[in-house]
Amino acid sequence: MIFRFTLDALLDGRLADAQLDGLTLRLVDGAAGPFASLLGADEAATRRDQGSPAPLLLPVDRMTINDLDATWLSGNDTAQLRFQGDVTADGLSSDPDITLTGRLAWSTADGATDAAADLALSARLSRADGRERIELGGDVAPAGGGPGWHVDRDRPVPVAFTLTRSLVDGGMRIDLADCLNLPALTLDAGETTLRLSEGRLCPVEGQPLLDLTDGARSVQGVLAGARIDGDEVTGRLPTVTLAGDPLDGPLQMTASDGDLRLPAADLAISGLTVEAGIEAPDAPEPVITIGRLSARLTDIATPLRFAPLDIALSGRAAAQGIELAGEVHDPRQRARADITLSHDPASGRGTALVRLPAVTWARERLQPADLVPSAGGIVTGVAGQTAATATIRWGGGPLRLRLVASLANAGFTAEAATVSGLTGQLVLTGPDPWVTDGPQTLDIGRIEAGLPLTDGRMTAILTPTTFDVVNAEWPFAGGRLSVEPVRVPLGAGDRRVILRAENLELGLLAAFADEPALNADGRISGFVPVVLGDEGIRIDHAEFTGQAGRLSWASNTAEAAAGSAGEGADLLARALEDFRMRHLRLTLDGPLEGELTAGLSLAGSSPAVYDGYPMEINLDVRGPLAQLLSVEGRLFDSGAEGFGQSLVKEQSRMKSRSPE
Repeated sequence: MIFRFTLDALLDGRLADAQLDGLTLRLVDGAAGPFASLLGADEAATRRDQGSPAPLLLPVDRMTINDLDATWLSGNDTAQLRFQGDVTADGLSSDPDITLTGRLAWSTADGATDAAADLALSARLSRADGRERIELGGDVAPAGGGPGWHVDRDRPVPVAFTLTRSLVDGGMRIDLADCLNLPALTLDAGETTLRLSEGRLCPVEGQPLLDLTDGARSVQGVLAGARIDGDEVTGRLPTVTLAGDPLDGPLQMTASDGDLRLPAADLAISGLTVEAGIEAPDAPEPVITIGRLSARLTDIATPLRFAPLDIALSGRAAAQGIELAGEVHDPRQRARADITLSHDPASGRGTALVRLPAVTWARERLQPADLVPSAGGIVTGVAGQTAATATIRWGGGPLRLRLVASLANAGFTAEAATVSGLTGQLVLTGPDPWVTDGPQTLDIGRIEAGLPLTDGRMTAILTPTTFDVVNAEWPFAGGRLSVEPVRVPLGAGDRRVILRAENLELGLLAAFADEPALNADGRISGFVPVVLGDEGIRIDHAEFTGQAGRLSWASNTAEAAAGSAGEGADLLARALEDFRMRHLRLTLDGPLEGELTAGLSLAGSSPAVYDGYPMEINLDVRGPLAQLLSVEGRLFDSGAEGFGQSLVKEQSRMKSRSPE
């Protein structure tokens, strides 16, 4: 121990300087300290009453303690607080300035929390007007942690604040001189690890951070600029402002301008804004009431699964879980849905239920591609109504969705077909990839793909790589059209589907030719291989056959055309006015939107030609489908490539089969 003094100081009854080296203090919670007899006025009075000599007390201007080891122990002798380092105090006789340099460690009695901090602090102590004031500044470098949290040692954190304590009721007030840079904090919550960094705790201008003096109880501060990084979430947290009673409440919180990413779900959250309050912050399990939570949810997957969505929610949050409800809509508010969600912070898992009321689709207003961009390459011109319910699950892996969509008289255009009157329910799961939940069945009001098909029904399965048609059929021309079960690849390239026709009535088929003079009876059956490719729909050697029927075609236009085409054409015209068929064969090949090649082979007889002797007629024609269905005037056009020339060529064959 070293004492330094000046004569003036000694004459005043004080020391100028005192230095202690290697001082060790052990302070036990609830027990008197080693200097109690020196510091306690009651103890000094007792000594005087007992006639004991009073201790010598000399004020010291400056006190230095080198290599101080001070420990605060619990009642069971467990160290809870320990300081190792140097202490210097100037001006002890009035308003002292104290400097601390060393290491402060603390732990809980059960050892669950164990942390420490390197200190380089200076403090000025003063008293006035019944208050004790400590102005503290310097650097702190914390490390360590406890259950569910820890701080990794990083660069020192500058601190500057003023602590004011009432000497009347012990109330405290803390004023920050400037923003306080917070150390990086790691939170371990079950399966989720989060790291918070770059945060700053700032004062509200002119207001204390904490005020517990003179009956006041308030906290006002701003947490700004903090980053969050983890397996489930990363990005910039919103700026949070706290105001209110930190013990009994209410404590209000506002947050704005948060931008986060959820890597596992390929989602981004921007413009995050929260308005919330805590009624009882000091409760064992405080509950946060969320008045409003709004943000924009953006898909960052490739390809995009959905367009940006704006969300507005309210609800409550606690350690056990988060429950919210509200609505979600596209930025232009053309479609909106109700949403409820729950989230377990400990596991990072959650569920959302989205209910979409009936949406009316219309061109130039709202299309599925406006909400699901990938739909734009599949369907256009969507009409009708759709209602849907979606269940979304996250945590523990990729985002998972289950979509139940109800269609009411919906329609669309896809490749070379226009579909309308879709009615039914679809159940899909996804989104990577979207697949159906087993076979799905839809009623199809109408398909326009060259010929109109009405009142159909389709059952199909969507897999990650194929569209599997289980069954599809339509009533058509008094018979039935159906699609053979087929697995259609979803990738690029041609997709082949076989359409089967059964017992189609020739009379009803003739009506599609838009030729009032054409009549037929009998039935035909066959198949139509359809190839769906990048260039549209192509018919690949379709063939129909039929037995026993009658064909009648007579018109002034046909007679005039036959007369100008020659003798054979005239003979054929008379035969077709009343032709009794024994066998019919029809072929079709080519692009549905281009030039088709059609072939017709008839075997039978006509009472008007060769007294009903058996004959065969073979016809070939090329042209667009609409032109093939309007044959009047072309059949006997000997100057055109098509029906006319083919029929004229049959004249010699017809003669060779006629009776002598």
